Amino acid sequence: MSDDDEEDTGRCLVIDTPALTYLDIADYSGNSWSIENTPCLEEVYFNVDRSLLGFDKFLRSFSKVLFLELILTDKMIVCFSTIEFSRLTKCKLFPNNSNWMDSLVSFLHNTPKLKYLIIDYVLNAFLMHTNSNCCQKTNHQPPIASMWWSQSISDPECLSSSLEKFELIDYGGREEERELVEYILTTSICLKTATISLSTLKLEDEDITMKELKAIPRVSITSHLFFKTSHK
Repeated sequence: MSDDDEEDTGRCLVIDTPALTYLDIADYSGNSWSIENTPCLEEVYFNVDRSLLGFDKFLRSFSKVLFLELILTDKMIVCFSTIEFSRLTKCKLFPNNSNWMDSLVSFLHNTPKLKYLIIDYVLNAFLMHTNSNCCQKTNHQPPIASMWWSQSISDPECLSSSLEKFELIDYGGREEERELVEYILTTSICLKTATISLSTLKLEDEDITMKELKAIPRVSITSHLFFKTSHK
């Protein structure tokens, strides 16, 4: 059986809670889920086994939430890029060794009211540090995005009408990360603040990186670019 095959364990958790507003899920059991009748659900945090049976249907259960936080896998980001999140205003994504950027624009096209986008690379840095201590060579940095990842017939609606805050945590200086910052700064018309955390960079690299990112033109004339560093 391949890593992408779905296996039915015969067990299923059913959630039917009309008053539920907050849901935090961490599940690697491979059991199936059924989430129904949650009209009040607004905030979801989850990290689940990608082999979850009925994964696409499971993700669609969250299409009406206001805030979403998730650890990305290849399968997850492809599914999410086909789901319309009509009410989503805040989203935090943890790239986890996935080709997530190739599906990012499609995902943004389906989040017309998104106001706050957070990309957090902390998990990748933690996994790399852990594997380094364990003398393993596994690379947990996301694969390099394709050259055409940002190409689209039109820009996502949220970039022209709603996105006000962007935050990138643990910027490491990779070309993919710089392209992401450039894409947001050059297309987000309503952007008010962009905050870049440089906590993983060496002191001598911080000034160079800040100058490079400050040189990127911003389409929003009222936007402000902030940096967080670990050095005083």
